Amino acid sequence: MKKQNTTTSKTVGKKKSNSNSVKKKQTKNKTKKVEKTREKKNIYLILFSIFMLGVLLIFSAYAWFSTALNVQVRTFNMVVTKNSGLTISLDGINFDSYVDISKVILIDELKNTYPNNRSQWASNGLIPVSSPGITNPNSCFFDIYSSNGVMYKNRNKDRGYVTTILDHENYIRQFNYIIAFDLFLKNDSGSPVSDNLYLDDGTGLTLESEEDEEMSGLINSVRFGFVKVGSVPMDTDVETIQNIQCNNDCRSIIYEPNDTSHTDLSIERARKYGINLVDGQTFPTYSYIRAGGPFLLSDTVSGSANLDPNYFALQQTISNRDFDTPLFQIPDGITKMRVYVWIEGQDIDSLETNSEGSEVAISINLVKDTVGYTTFN
Repeated sequence: MKKQNTTTSKTVGKKKSNSNSVKKKQTKNKTKKVEKTREKKNIYLILFSIFMLGVLLIFSAYAWFSTALNVQVRTFNMVVTKNSGLTISLDGINFDSYVDISKVILIDELKNTYPNNRSQWASNGLIPVSSPGITNPNSCFFDIYSSNGVMYKNRNKDRGYVTTILDHENYIRQFNYIIAFDLFLKNDSGSPVSDNLYLDDGTGLTLESEEDEEMSGLINSVRFGFVKVGSVPMDTDVETIQNIQCNNDCRSIIYEPNDTSHTDLSIERARKYGINLVDGQTFPTYSYIRAGGPFLLSDTVSGSANLDPNYFALQQTISNRDFDTPLFQIPDGITKMRVYVWIEGQDIDSLETNSEGSEVAISINLVKDTVGYTTFN
């Protein structure tokens, strides 16, 4: 009996020993799996960090394609000369010599009196895009081109490529890159011929926060756009007024407030692209006229000899020196316009800007002449 017990005891001891060995091996295997999993996670984190660094490098390369740059509009108003027979309105109903423009007014309130408006606001700030104005005389909407950034085909990031898409204004948008809205002008002068409408002194924008050279360069790239849609008699019903169409004769004008202003930083950065930029002198902007790509980044810069004429064209603009030239003619009655504000990314002053953004105040002053009175009185 004792021998049997001893044998049984040894057998049990061996089983326990084998069981312990198995457990140790399983524990080691689990540990190895955990370590491998951790290593994979670390690799993923490293790769993700590299990717994010690449993204940061992508978006710091060129202001046009940066979603980090923005200009917040703090105040925006439009004014017409009092007692001139000209008043303005955002809905074609309530006319005055002064209107405020803001996110609350355009996006939240305007739909109550003008339900089918297509106002656009830049709640995250104005971000560089490109536009030639309207290219279809039967449409009152600017062609607006945006991009998702600069892409690179190698790890050295020495050859960046860009692709653009055509944006649309099919509905009210609070988070757009631009500001756009309809404006109605009531010309109650009784003139037998159309009067001329001009931009007036005071039109422009100013920095509201502390100025820096980076931001100044970006502000020098701002554009105001205007589209004359059409006109109707004074006694026309509101629904017809709000739905005035182009009838194939819409035309647009782009105003460039700071066309001759270039910072030292902009001049230095332009030099890297072989461009001689001189403060006090205008420099032509070649905006996108068609979506497409990928294009080599250096071949998209205004001033480059390699600009593809199928995709880029000289942007026709007016400046402060053209204030004595009429924007449009407006007859006695109500005229519908569309107004745009954006940062033109193809402007030479938008090259490689790294500013975090700023707040600006915008004013647009309109004045008309009395050509009818001077001609017939």
